Amino acid sequence: MAQFQEIGRYDIVVKKITERIYDALEAAGALVEGEAKLLCPVDLGNLESSINHKLVREENEVRIGTPVEYAPYVEFGTGENAENGQGRKGGWFFVSDRPQLAGWLKPLGTTKDGKYLYFTYGNKPHPFLRPALKNNIKNINRIFQEALRK
Repeated sequence: MAQFQEIGRYDIVVKKITERIYDALEAAGALVEGEAKLLCPVDLGNLESSINHKLVREENEVRIGTPVEYAPYVEFGTGENAENGQGRKGGWFFVSDRPQLAGWLKPLGTTKDGKYLYFTYGNKPHPFLRPALKNNIKNINRIFQEALRK
């Protein structure tokens, strides 16, 4: 009978520790999400407002990111300006409905259907997710230490 009671207590302890770890993951995710939003370059605000975090209990992790499809191009850059020289070379033309992009890219002219014609060699990287994590490693460690110290 005594062995059964000890196992019962062990299960309770494991459950409490697990919940503290989940709480720490949630807090760490919120911290990195907030920093990423501060570091994110803003044009219209879509990318910034889409940054989120999600606790995935089954994987014992928190995921911080954004579903916006162009986020990797902002984080790593594009074309000749891409991080580590990974982008295409030579530049390219593209069209847009917007008369000015990113506050600095001005159109070369307009197309027959009234869209704006642009040329670019690519955008420089504007990392916001990776630095948000890197800048908070000590804070994240502190969050976990405090959670497990309780």
